[in-house]
Amino acid sequence: MDDDTPMFTMVKSQTLGEPPAALSEKSQGLLETLSMLCSFHTAEDLASFLYSPMFVELAQQGEVWLGFEIGLYVDHAKVLDVIPSQKEVLFADNASTGVFEGNLHYCIGEQDAAVRLNQWYSVVHSPESRFE
Repeated sequence: MDDDTPMFTMVKSQTLGEPPAALSEKSQGLLETLSMLCSFHTAEDLASFLYSPMFVELAQQGEVWLGFEIGLYVDHAKVLDVIPSQKEVLFADNASTGVFEGNLHYCIGEQDAAVRLNQWYSVVHSPESRFE
């Protein structure tokens, strides 16, 4: 893979509930940005974003209300659902790749998210599992 090619994409995939009543202008701007395909060069970059104050302010307040989709940059059909809640970030592997027990993983922090994203990437990025 070329060093300049991102590993992951991320986009808002679903609205699961009502947005918080006091959604700031900054959060609204981030939501608009995340409604378009965004890319990340490493799992650490993406995990850092998922735990950044800006993302937490947008997605991890009150009831679960947003869902996101992380995909491989080189194969947008390989995706992982991300559901942020007030206390945690959930990865849901709807393709049942076997990376996560029960196809779900509740991240316990930024480092754990990066490790799990790298594990998922190593499985779904292999040529045998891509472009099927």
